[in-house]
Amino acid sequence: MSTLKKADERSGGDPGAYAHCGRWADALRLWRTMPAEAFGPAERAAVAECMRRTSSTIEVWRAAIGGDAPSAVRLALCMERPHAITPPTDVTMTVLLNAALAGSAGAALVLSHALRRMPLDGILKRRLPTSWLANNLRLALAGRPGVTRRRPEGSTALRSGTEE
Repeated sequence: MSTLKKADERSGGDPGAYAHCGRWADALRLWRTMPAEAFGPAERAAVAECMRRTSSTIEVWRAAIGGDAPSAVRLALCMERPHAITPPTDVTMTVLLNAALAGSAGAALVLSHALRRMPLDGILKRRLPTSWLANNLRLALAGRPGVTRRRPEGSTALRSGTEE
C-alpha cells in the first residue's frame, strides 16, 4: 500500500477525492505525506503545477495561489482545526506549502504549526512539523554569512561557509 493511500486512510481523506482532477491534483496531498527534506525538483514542480491550475475570485486566495507568502500564512492561520482532512484543508495547506517551498521562512514556520493541529496519525504528526521547523532553521541560517556549523558526525572541527 502506498504512503499516500495510508495517509488518506489515517487522516480520514478519500483516496479518490481528486481522481476527477487528473494527476496534477496529487500535489494536494504532499503537505501531509512528505517531510521538508524529501521535496526534490519533481515534487516542487508538482506543487507549482497544482498552483498554476488553481484559481479563485477571492483576492487573498488569488494572491496566495500566486505565491504571496503573507497571504498564504493569513489563510492558514484563519483556518479552524479540522476534524478530518477535506479538499479545502488540502488546498489551504498546499498554498502554504508552495510559499514555504519558495523560501518563505514564515510560511515554513506556520506550516509546522498548522501540521501539529492536523488530524494526522503517529509518526507523521511528529515527523512532518519537525521537518519544517528544521527547514525554517536552515532557511534562517542560509542567509547569514559567517555562521559556524558543526561538521558531520565524528568530527569536532568547526568551520565557516558552505558544506564540502
